[in-house]
Amino acid sequence: MSEVTLSTPAATPDRARLLWLSLRQQWIFFVIPLLYVATTTWFLRDVPEAKVASVRALVMGMITLTIPAGLVAVFLFRLGQYVLVLKPESPSRQMIADVTGLFRKPAAFIVGLPLLAAMVIFNKGMLELKPMIPYVNPFAWDTTMATLDRSLHGGFDPWVLLQPILGHDYVTFAISVFYNCWFLALFGCFMWFGFATRTSVNRTQFFLAYMLTWWIGGGILAVAFSSAGPVYYGGIGLSPDPFAPLMSYLHDVNTRIPILSLDTQQLLWDGYTGKTAPIGISAFPSMHNASALLFALATWRRCRGLGIAFAVYCGIILVGSVHLGWHYAVDGYAGIALAALCWWLAGYAARWHHARAEAQKLDEGLASL
Repeated sequence: MSEVTLSTPAATPDRARLLWLSLRQQWIFFVIPLLYVATTTWFLRDVPEAKVASVRALVMGMITLTIPAGLVAVFLFRLGQYVLVLKPESPSRQMIADVTGLFRKPAAFIVGLPLLAAMVIFNKGMLELKPMIPYVNPFAWDTTMATLDRSLHGGFDPWVLLQPILGHDYVTFAISVFYNCWFLALFGCFMWFGFATRTSVNRTQFFLAYMLTWWIGGGILAVAFSSAGPVYYGGIGLSPDPFAPLMSYLHDVNTRIPILSLDTQQLLWDGYTGKTAPIGISAFPSMHNASALLFALATWRRCRGLGIAFAVYCGIILVGSVHLGWHYAVDGYAGIALAALCWWLAGYAARWHHARAEAQKLDEGLASL
């Protein structure tokens, strides 16, 4: 009996202390979400149609959608890494060990829960504003964006230049599938970095850059340069519609092979026209392109092969956003440029943040678990 210790009861308050320290140390993740909510409140001050996003619903969305989808994506990332790079004796057994190990190690939850709370506030600001952008500032920039596109591409609409290469049934289908997998990539990166067992400069830089890019691009710039995108060019009353042949092509392919983007585009249009609850239409800048670049930059430092894969994916998203009628090419260029700038700024903030004594104290505590 003299050899028996009471380490289990003692661990509970220690973990609680580390969780509190983690929350205090990661205060930087709450700055941009609070600013996002503040600017959203200001934008919507005179919009009677504005709805308040339920915090409870946002939390449940994280639990029932974001985290499960993220776990699936991380599983696929990791499986690919085992099969193509690490090549353990049994990739399946190693994957099972990884998953069970996650639940045995509390460090991932101590690190991840404060970020989860910050993302709930962030999503509140984003999801309240996005459906209301046309109410705050009606679509007025589509003609300008289309004209700028032609000026930058030799007098041609970019989709016309891409059509000889991409205008084939199975190529269009593949691009549509890749484009729709963007959410899986987003949730996967959220889980991969968010629930790491240690904090790091790269993790902090990724989330700060992601939040900053969305706050500026998906919030402030989206309102200032309110535009619907090529798919809705004729629908919002602009004529002649240079994108009508593109949409006719996509619908024609859809009669033979399902083009997933068309269903999503119809869903957004139904929300805009009042048939269903508004979800949000916004073309400039392209946040799909902006986020795809951030995925590539962040994963490059963790796994060079995965970073290369995401760099290729970033290129697919850029051409796909034009080919599927979602965006003008300048939307993608602006999104990528904004993401690169925010990544650079976030790097300074992340390095400063992790040089503080409190960050080092948290890492020492996590290492002892």
